[in-house]
Amino acid sequence: MPRCGNASSPPVMPRSIRYHPLFEADVIGAAAWYDARHPAIGSAFIAEVSRAVDQLTSDPERRSLVDLGVRYWPVSRFPFVVLYDLYGHELLVLGVMHTAQESRKWLAERL
Repeated sequence: MPRCGNASSPPVMPRSIRYHPLFEADVIGAAAWYDARHPAIGSAFIAEVSRAVDQLTSDPERRSLVDLGVRYWPVSRFPFVVLYDLYGHELLVLGVMHTAQESRKWLAERL
């Protein structure tokens, strides 16, 4: 039977995902801001954040390190990024940040 991949490659360990306690507040706060301006945009924002998290969990090392050694994943259609860090086999989703915010200041409150 043929084998797929390189036989000498170590097995890939799935990463556990942990969310920073402020992650949910970030998402809900931004969604509420969008909904106050136009109904249904907030739910679209939440869907795009969810999609971004799904994408980054499938390939977390795809993005380069940025400020303070964390990585970011853009949120489609919105000026936000999901910031995250890798600790061995754990992926820590730090939060959702508007791209106009100062990342070092924002991260200093999370790390």
